[in-house]
This record gives sequence, C-alpha cells and structure tokens, in this order.
Amino acid sequence: MEQFLIDNAAHYHKLVAAYKPRPDKKAAGDSTGVGNPEMVVSTRIRPMLEDEATQGFPSGVFPRKATNIVDLHELKKSVRGTPSLNSFNFTVDRIFGSEATTAEIYESLVKPLVPWAWGGGVGTLFAYGQTGSGKTYTVSGLERHVAETLMGGLLEGERKIHVCVIELAGQAAYDLLNTRKQISILEDSFGTSQMAGALEHNVTSLDSFIEQIETAASLRRTAATQKNDTSSRSHAICRIRIENPSVPAAEDGMLYLVDLAGSEAARDRSDHDTARMKEAREINTSLSVLKDCIRGRAMVDADIQATGKSTKKAAYVPFRQSTLTKTLKHVFDPAGARSCKTVVVACVNPCLADVGASKNTLRYAEMLRVVVPKAKLVEYKPNVPATWNNEQLCAWIDTNVRVSSPATFPLPQAPLPSIRFTRPPSPMYPSLPSRWSLHPSPSTSPPPLPEQ
Repeated sequence: MEQFLIDNAAHYHKLVAAYKPRPDKKAAGDSTGVGNPEMVVSTRIRPMLEDEATQGFPSGVFPRKATNIVDLHELKKSVRGTPSLNSFNFTVDRIFGSEATTAEIYESLVKPLVPWAWGGGVGTLFAYGQTGSGKTYTVSGLERHVAETLMGGLLEGERKIHVCVIELAGQAAYDLLNTRKQISILEDSFGTSQMAGALEHNVTSLDSFIEQIETAASLRRTAATQKNDTSSRSHAICRIRIENPSVPAAEDGMLYLVDLAGSEAARDRSDHDTARMKEAREINTSLSVLKDCIRGRAMVDADIQATGKSTKKAAYVPFRQSTLTKTLKHVFDPAGARSCKTVVVACVNPCLADVGASKNTLRYAEMLRVVVPKAKLVEYKPNVPATWNNEQLCAWIDTNVRVSSPATFPLPQAPLPSIRFTRPPSPMYPSLPSRWSLHPSPSTSPPPLPEQ
C-alpha cells in the first residue's frame, strides 16, 4: 500500500489541487449555536518528518483557510482506471497547523486554565492521537509553560503548589515520582477519587518544578512499535494542586495535564506478541470510555447553559469503567459541584500513509465537540409581559404598584389606639364584664386584677 501511494503521489497532488470543497452542512449547523465555553476541542497537525518526505509520501491533511474545518484526502485504488480521491472534512473549535509552536497553543488554550485553577477551579488538558503524532512532545512543552506561569510571580496572591505524576497502565497505577511504586485509585466516603499511596511534592521554584517533570518523564513506560521507537505505552497524569493558605476552608485548585497513550490501528500491531496485543486493547478501550465520558459531561453542560437547568434526562457518564476516567471522576461526574474547564488537543499525523489513523483521530475529536444552541431573540410586545426586559418591568412596577391610589391601598393617618382585653363573666368573679370585649384603653399599661 505504501508503494502504491508513492507511485501515485503526482496524480494525488493533481487531484488535491482540483478539489473544491462543498458547503459543509455541519459547519452551517454551527451557525445556529456557539461552542461550549467549558470545553474546547482543538487539533494540532504536526510537520512531516524528514524520513516521510524522503520516501516521497505527500501530506493528506489540510486545514481550510479562515475556518475551523480540516480537510482530509485519501487515495483509493480503482479496479479499472486511475486511482480516485476520497475527501472528508471535520469541524473543531481551534486548528493549529504544522507551523504553529507549542507556545502559541499554550497562549491560546492552556494559559486561561492556570488562573482558573489558581482561583480554586478544576482545569484539565487531554492530548490524544495516534502513536508518533506528537502528544508527548506537546504535553511536555505545555508543562514547562505552566510551570513558568505559576512560578513567574504574575498571579495575584500567594499559593502553595504541589505536584504529583502518576502512570496508568491497564488497570494498574504507578507513582512516577516515587520510583514507580504501585498505588491504588479508590473512592472515599464522600465519593471523591483518591490516589492512595501517591506522594505529592511541594515545589517552590521553577527549577524544582521542571526537575520533577523530567524525573517523571524518564520513568515513564515506553516501547518500540512499528510507528514509533519510543511509543508511550501508558497514560501519564500530571496533577498540580494549588492550595490557598490564606483561606484554609477554600477548596484547592486542580490542574491536570494528561498525556494519553497512543492509539494504534490494526495494521500497526500485526507483529505484536500476546502481551503487547493485550496492552493495545486496554489502551483503546480506555480511550473509548474517555470519549464517552467527555461527551456525556459536555452534553450536560451544554444543556444547562442553553436552558438554565438540566431539563432532559441526564446523560450517562460511565466514568467507573476505566481507571483513567475513575481517577478523573470529578471532571466527568454530572453530580459534581466543582466548576471544570476542559481542553482537548487531537494530535494528527499528516502523512498520507497514516491518513486512516488521522481520520479516526479527527472523527474522535469532532464527536467530543458539543454546540450550545444560541438563545432566540424575543420580539418586544407591549401587551405581553414575558417579552419585557428588566428596565421595562421596573418602570411598570413604579407606575402601577408603588404609586397606587389611597382607595386601593389605604394608609393609616394616625396611630391606632391600644387595645385592652377583658375576660368573660364567671360566678366566682362577679365584678368582671359579662363577655369578651374590645375597647380602647386609656393607657398602654395593663389594667389591675380584681381583688378577691
């Protein structure tokens, strides 16, 4: 197949040059809504590698100019005649081409999460994609930029910063900052997921922060595959806990930077042994559960933002089906009370030889994107109070309620006289009145009791 692509590279370039995109129905549907502000789905297209260009492979992924649409072209064999072009397009919130730097991605996507977590919120970054698409490279650079922002002294107030890095391989979890000691992911009595046995390290300088990141990266589990000599065979979660010592009762801010294990196509694991096949199956299963959890939580948030409350049946979020999603339960649980912001970076390999895996990555990213319907503009009608704004409603109240006629709302002109109660008659108390009576009292003090 690879030789077929190389032999027909010139014909492929002609087909791509002649391609004219049709109006995208999905993009047209986005005009009726806006992106979910609580979740941003983006894609990063890495540059072509030198060996890919040397072999003669063309690029199969093209960002469309001035839009948030990515075009993907694949060359299809024909039984008779010349090969044809199959084209697809995918819509995301942000696109970063091969010329974009990690610093640009940080400024656009991740930097807003830092003050959010500094103030007590929860921010999460996921980097997903095929093995060899640049996920670890992207997350490693973003971790350094986060460290520079947190330790730069530009954020208001004083905080204590604690770092913990764990690795999830299948259903097992390991502490990368404690010589890969195995830990447990458990739920406490309040339903909060805890990393039992993981050590947190208090960082007080930029150098100590970066040292912890580099130590964790050196202990992460990697292995050679057909696509990548140092493929990450596990998920890595860098948790940054930000404590506010001036307000001990406040909840700590959390920032999670998640480098997911690389997904693999069937042809990329054809030479794997039984253990490696099981490993790849566990990775793909956890990624599938993660997709369901992210989209389920995004649909709940979009429903609340569109209607002001959750009116529909709550989406099912299966966060207990995987150790990865159980660790990040607070991000996905619809019953959670904490405010969360999520950023997804889909890393894409542009080489035409890997266009199948890139198509799956972009399809995965597009499924995570949830559009919030735009609020409909209500036409003002003087006789329909539901169409009035706040100023019009206040003006009506001032005119019709607060300034009312005396006949409708009589006001007392003078203080009412005090009232004295007397008891009913009794044979034992002949001096008392004959029945209950109400009459004005000459003074506010109670009358003396009768003498027996």
